[in-house]
Amino acid sequence: MLAALFAAGCNSGLLGPRKPAGPTSQDYYQQGIAASRAGDREAAVKAFIESIHRNPNFAPAHSALGDTYRQSGDHAAAAVEYESLARLEPNVGDNQYRLALSYQFLNRLRDAVASYLRAIRLNPTDWKSNMNLGLAYSALGDHNAAVEHAQRATNLNPSSAVAYGNLGVTLDARGNRAEAEAAYRRAVELDPNLTSAAQNLIANLLDQGRPEDAIEVINRLLPEHDTAALRRRYGDALTQAGRVVEAIEQYRLSLEKDDRYYPAMNGLAGLLIKQYRDGLLLDDRKRDEALALWSRSLQLNPNQPKVAAQFQMWQPKAR
Repeated sequence: MLAALFAAGCNSGLLGPRKPAGPTSQDYYQQGIAASRAGDREAAVKAFIESIHRNPNFAPAHSALGDTYRQSGDHAAAAVEYESLARLEPNVGDNQYRLALSYQFLNRLRDAVASYLRAIRLNPTDWKSNMNLGLAYSALGDHNAAVEHAQRATNLNPSSAVAYGNLGVTLDARGNRAEAEAAYRRAVELDPNLTSAAQNLIANLLDQGRPEDAIEVINRLLPEHDTAALRRRYGDALTQAGRVVEAIEQYRLSLEKDDRYYPAMNGLAGLLIKQYRDGLLLDDRKRDEALALWSRSLQLNPNQPKVAAQFQMWQPKAR
């Protein structure tokens, strides 16, 4: 009897540990990839989570789940997955880049800087990390470091319109208007459809007191990008050029495109008050329309102290 038991024990050891029944972590990961490709985000997330539950150290599942969260705008959940991924694969630069990007979206700027720097140490030719690091430094007020890294991004990828556009942002923040203008123009030259760079170029030209140059850029954009924001900028440029009636028309066109676009409300209200003052305060309709616009603007965005002050200033006096 003892010999039989000993023999049974030896046979059991040779078989090895039992594998868990059912699908494996890899199986759930593949299910998630298939669901993601089919556009079923909910099923993909569920499968990736189950894959990680089966094997918390399975890096591809953390990566895929983080990307899925990021694509849907859930940057907090994405950061959690990328943190796990960075611990599992600390020497992969792209893991650090994606983690930094999530931190940046969450306004965790110092954490983003640290992760971008790690990404660059792992991959010195990573232009995207340099570019976004420049923007993070700019938001933190370190404008010299911001320009340094944004410039490095354009050196690493001189064909990137986005890199030049963001270089312009960092130069503008440092007060280098002419250099920023050159960067924006290069961005638009590389990609005429990069409207963010064109919009920043318009704002830059207005900051330089060059409304006619800004109008020239606006007129090139309007046929393909006739938006409320662009019409409002047109109004700003015309206002700066002293063409008040035309500016009023552009602000009204902006509000026709988006009746909740409060920057256009503020621009229009300011010009109506100007006409009211120029008319010796006789046309109360202009003042009343301006007050209605400012009131609506403040409802949409209460955090506008200058607008609130104007709204109070031009209230009709009690008789």
